[in-house]
Amino acid sequence: MKSMHQLKDQVTPFFLFFLVLFLICTGIFLPHKVRSAMEKKGDAAFIFPEDANKGWKLFLSKNCITCHTIWGQGDGTIGPDLGRIHISHLSEGQLATNIVNHLPNMWEKMQEQGVRFPAITDVEMAEIFSFLYFIRYVDEPGNPDDGKNLLSSKGCIRCHSILGKGGNIGPDLTRWGIYINPIVWAQQMWQHAPQMEQEMKKKGMSWPDLDSKDMINLVAYVQSIGGKIQDEYHLEPGSPVRGRTLFVEKGCKDCHTIEGEGKHQGPDFGKIEFPRTLAGMAALMWNHSPDMMKIMKAREIPRKDINPQEMADILSYLFAYRYFDPPGDVQRGKKIFEEKNCVICHTVGPGGRDGSIGPNLGQLHQITIIKVTQAIWNHGPSMMQKMRDYGFSWPVLKDSDLNDIVAYMQSVSLQKE
Repeated sequence: MKSMHQLKDQVTPFFLFFLVLFLICTGIFLPHKVRSAMEKKGDAAFIFPEDANKGWKLFLSKNCITCHTIWGQGDGTIGPDLGRIHISHLSEGQLATNIVNHLPNMWEKMQEQGVRFPAITDVEMAEIFSFLYFIRYVDEPGNPDDGKNLLSSKGCIRCHSILGKGGNIGPDLTRWGIYINPIVWAQQMWQHAPQMEQEMKKKGMSWPDLDSKDMINLVAYVQSIGGKIQDEYHLEPGSPVRGRTLFVEKGCKDCHTIEGEGKHQGPDFGKIEFPRTLAGMAALMWNHSPDMMKIMKAREIPRKDINPQEMADILSYLFAYRYFDPPGDVQRGKKIFEEKNCVICHTVGPGGRDGSIGPNLGQLHQITIIKVTQAIWNHGPSMMQKMRDYGFSWPVLKDSDLNDIVAYMQSVSLQKE
């Protein structure tokens, strides 16, 4: 087995380009410490993810890369490639539940491989969560050759030129090489879609559909021939709070619903499944642009300009919204806590008479899903041994179970304050 130093040497250059590039340049989440209560609506506060770049470093230092790969990078073959698990959007609670359910198998494999079991702080767990959440929205590097072929097969070259060769109706796409991320492409295509649709009709062309791979391949090809590192177009990190405001100001709410508010002409972004990657979102906006323009024209809704930074903010809001779980069900959490045998070892609340092997969970402060996951990770091996001693197995949780359990623990914790 390679040493951690060898693994870091092998993998880090790849991510220094792609992870840092996408984290800083696409700016989906602010690379800062946890920020809470930036804006409140009812009882729900936005608490944004931790620093994904720090989470990547922890992914290395905590030996995760020994068992797992990211986009095929690394030598880990024991666990799945965490960059290629194509599950739909995962909230914080769902991500935590997936981790907790797989912990016994992970511990067993770590012991077999002689991998050191690392302790993790709650801040570190938040940063790892942010990294795992973030990589799900970053597309794998595109294929420039496929991108070049798409320019012809999709008819782009009939209006646009590359290195001076091709159509002359639209701009030469060579200069788009400075746009290294799909967010700017989404903004540019949104901005110019009405003119492009008119020109396509004149040429008898149909509106071409694109998928996420098409979009990232196009970006890869154009960037490969026209992009210079020193000239790349950078965005400030996207702000979900600004995006929330822009969602209203730019008229998105005139057709779409989110957080239970808005019109129902278009899909409800709080409920529908939309693409989980940035390139997928750019492709979706492109594919639906003609229909959106028709509806907006019929309803006399002005098509407002959106600059690249505003697009980053709006997409940041849409993606961040999926990270937050709805409030947990306290009564259901109490029931699950009992049914999953947690009460055999733990008490919740002052004067409890349930389990006394583990700590009284109602006496914890600032209980969050992150802290609960961190505690289970650090104490899990001893917990699992106690479960075996008592003759029951590690509980399997469903998507919302952990969120409800945490809500129950929080309710008891608040009662004693």
